[in-house]
Amino acid sequence: MIYPQPKQQISKNGSFTFSITPADDILKFCTRCKTSDDISFVTDRGLAPEEYILDIGENCITLTSATEQGTFRALTSLWQLVKSEGAVLSCTTVHDKPQFERRGYMLDISRCRMPKPDTIKKLIDMLAILKYNEFQLYIESFVFKYDLIPEVTDGFDCLTPDDIHDIEKYCNDRFIDLVPNQNCFGHMHKWLDREEYKHLAVGDGTENLGTINPLHPESAELVDKIFASLLPHFKSDYVNVGMDEATGLGKFQLEEPCRTQGTDNVFMDYLNDLNDRIGSRHGKKLQFWADMIVNYPDSFKRIPEGAVALEWDYDLIQCQQMAEHCLALHDKGIDFYVCPSVNTHFTFTGRWDLTLFNLRTAGEVGKKYGAKGYLVTDWGLGGEGHPAFGVWSYVPMALGAQYAWNVGGEQTGEALKPHFIRGAKEFVDSFIFGTHGVAELLCRMGNYYLLEPERIHLGTMCGSVLQFPLSVRGYYYFYDLKECGDDFFFDNVIRYVEDVLSDITKLPIDSQHKREIALNTKMVVLSAELCKVRKNETMDKSKAQQMIELIDWMSKEYTELWLMRNYDEGKQCFLNILSGRREELLSFL
Repeated sequence: MIYPQPKQQISKNGSFTFSITPADDILKFCTRCKTSDDISFVTDRGLAPEEYILDIGENCITLTSATEQGTFRALTSLWQLVKSEGAVLSCTTVHDKPQFERRGYMLDISRCRMPKPDTIKKLIDMLAILKYNEFQLYIESFVFKYDLIPEVTDGFDCLTPDDIHDIEKYCNDRFIDLVPNQNCFGHMHKWLDREEYKHLAVGDGTENLGTINPLHPESAELVDKIFASLLPHFKSDYVNVGMDEATGLGKFQLEEPCRTQGTDNVFMDYLNDLNDRIGSRHGKKLQFWADMIVNYPDSFKRIPEGAVALEWDYDLIQCQQMAEHCLALHDKGIDFYVCPSVNTHFTFTGRWDLTLFNLRTAGEVGKKYGAKGYLVTDWGLGGEGHPAFGVWSYVPMALGAQYAWNVGGEQTGEALKPHFIRGAKEFVDSFIFGTHGVAELLCRMGNYYLLEPERIHLGTMCGSVLQFPLSVRGYYYFYDLKECGDDFFFDNVIRYVEDVLSDITKLPIDSQHKREIALNTKMVVLSAELCKVRKNETMDKSKAQQMIELIDWMSKEYTELWLMRNYDEGKQCFLNILSGRREELLSFL
């Protein structure tokens, strides 16, 4: 199999016996191929940079491309064929090129879960095989050793400049552009919590809105130090400066400027000032999340030249608005990406059917309105402690790669493109787990929330409420368990996820993945049981004791599994949540 499925593949009669085995490292495989008599390499400057023709005949394999990048894309396809078919390859001709110029994956490393370099490299290996060509590590808090602000990471390990250089080389060797991603407007809670920066926050000092005041002269000094510490370690032409969800815009210190000048103008003033400073000092072009300006289309004319707007939409209603936003960006001649999500945040296991819709919609809309790129986002959220392990992102990552590379035929409203979905599952089973059926069960697990009594924004009921004390019966205004939380629903959730887990444990997959899947499943079980407690305000002693024992096991297992892939810093966030629920359960004894 080749995945993402190519635009054109024609099967022929016959077969060819290939002498090169598929090394686990794609670079080793490529090196062997380039010195093999089995392959004839042809250069055709008329092809696009990543376009290639892979022709497997009975006597020879011919690989035609215009660039080294195109050659690498072809060899990843050949690697997949050898992995799936063995030494005897069916004769076929593949002529392929990408739908989107930029095909990216963004990993949140900021809100509790901070992966170690080796963990990041394993992810990059997957991205390379799936033909992604852009990778971003999202930063909003203290996960990098800033040269000019060393005090913010004193006392704990995190990524260093040398780590970034190493990761960037690893990306570049696989034709992936490592783009720095540093939020610098909203989502600055950790920075503005520090005593020396509190005066830079938008607010009255009683609540941290996470928004830095761009009108304060010292704000520019801090932001400049952050970027001066970060950007010299990246060779990419781009930097993602975030600027999404600046909830302080129009409030407190920014209330009068936004009223008199216009909210969009205050935002655009900051964006342009940032663009000028970063452009002149570091030679980078900006990417920024477009949510703060999509309702102000007149402001599009002030987007800096060369900047890229990132249109992110993850939920059902947002997906419906994506076409409108992309049309407006297209009509103004703005370069933009469409940005769907793997949707694992506030869920423990993802929301599979929603993710299907989100990934497909982004691809269709992006193709229709000429998006420059397709960026799959993989978020964690600080309040929940980022407890969902990366295993739940595998199938969405594969399916997102498909829509980024080859959207397929025109969407008619009834074509769900099941061949793409089946292909994503087959890829994950074949190239990650080495056995059939795991991906399907992961997707089933990701649909547990359909059994919950309410749908909520960007999460599930079980995934969202565990972080709060048992006296809290809902997640903000989305639901109240006193009104909707019948035990029937949560008993069904528990029965469903435990049945799916039972099927997964029977499959021969590696123990670490199996433990991660089991742990996240038990988080759903624990939260579902506690949803019943929130509604009924009671629990019998035997059940309370059972849940305490479950929490004790979860805490130990979570600690061990976390440290296998991540730095220690941030681990305690979810453990504190478990500890809080344990203390409350003791009251029922």
